[in-house]
Amino acid sequence: MINPSKIENGYRDYSESDVEKLQKIAVYRKLGLSISEIKSLDSGHSIGSLAIEKEMKLRKQNKKNELLNKLASGVKIEEIEDEIAILEITDSIYDKLERAFPGYLGQVFFSAYKPFLEESLNEENTKYFEEYISFMDSLPTLDLSEQEIEYIEKVSSEITVYMLDEVNRNKVEAINNVESWLSDKQSKIEEYEAYKASDEYKNSYLKSIDDKLKRYMQDNNYYTVAVDLLRKISPSYNEYYKNLLIADEKYLDLKNNAKI
Repeated sequence: MINPSKIENGYRDYSESDVEKLQKIAVYRKLGLSISEIKSLDSGHSIGSLAIEKEMKLRKQNKKNELLNKLASGVKIEEIEDEIAILEITDSIYDKLERAFPGYLGQVFFSAYKPFLEESLNEENTKYFEEYISFMDSLPTLDLSEQEIEYIEKVSSEITVYMLDEVNRNKVEAINNVESWLSDKQSKIEEYEAYKASDEYKNSYLKSIDDKLKRYMQDNNYYTVAVDLLRKISPSYNEYYKNLLIADEKYLDLKNNAKI
């Protein structure tokens, strides 16, 4: 992580930048970060996304502890096999999303899918799950510039797992009650559309990231393959996605009527 030069007497010569890095590493280690986690901060992860990842791992460990306590209380292994399988499935999907969309972006995708991944898989669903994992393995990593990564780090620095949970709960509720949501939020929607049309947005990192993400999804058939497989894996996600398509149509109708 640092590469100090050597002076004539054989001692290492640490620059101010090296010293600053060493101080940060010392603090990170005291806070329980592993060397690999610290190194990940140089490859698209921010402190915020790392904190989210550690919270997700803590939740997973708490679930494992809960299952161990069930076994300790006399529950048979066969009775918790489905719950163990769900843990393995969510782990695999998180890893694949995090590889394709490093750091915070992958966590946003996973948080959006996770509420729909609590269902046991039958033989047919398992086949679709394996196809999904194989497809995700074939995807390249989304290529973002250093400036775009820094922008994501800045805007996501104070976001927590609980905030992502709340955003997704609100989104599902809005999709399921789209007409009342569109009516209640009409002024906010107009503000959002005005911002999307502004030079501020058009010249922002948010716009460049959004454009790159859309091209990535189109070029790699993410929606036609990955999302379609997720719909086959999870009946509840399929139902949500149908409602999402209906909500999109109603949103477009609202926009078109506003232009008339």
